[in-house]
Amino acid sequence: MSGVRFLEPLIEQQIDGTALSNTTTPTSIIAAAAKFTLPANFFVIGRELCVRASGRISTHASSPGTLTLDLRIGSVTVFTGGASPTLATSASNVTWVYDATVTCRSIGASTSATLLGTGTLITAALSTTTPIQLLPASSPAVGTGFDSTAAAVLDLFATWSAAQTGNSIRCDQFQCWAPN
Repeated sequence: MSGVRFLEPLIEQQIDGTALSNTTTPTSIIAAAAKFTLPANFFVIGRELCVRASGRISTHASSPGTLTLDLRIGSVTVFTGGASPTLATSASNVTWVYDATVTCRSIGASTSATLLGTGTLITAALSTTTPIQLLPASSPAVGTGFDSTAAAVLDLFATWSAAQTGNSIRCDQFQCWAPN
């Protein structure tokens, strides 16, 4: 028997995040006000969490390297799609869209809780002919274990593989919801 469900976002970003430029240090790209604290015991096995983020990206004129986007709960990377293919050169403020869905596979203290995720990254900065990357590029697998019995902040991080002056990514929109 089906039922009616309403989806309400857990959090929506209302201002632009700070641009991440010219560094290889993994850094949060969402605005501080858009960092949602998941309460202790938020996850149950089978519960999904969906994230959509978008913004603008620019790449260096030569050797921009790769970009990795990952979801973190607290300091733990719970889902990563891995590094992008080598990025296109000389992209200038082109749109990027990131969608990820993670499903709780186990719960518990210490590092017992795990999530399995899949998603997409779409941007002409990947390639004008192939602007879509499936995440992860390999077979889906559970991410690093975390403590689901403690409250922790959900965050989206970006990491450039090369510190280049032309490499810049900014998150202009971020939304997270739990559909079940």
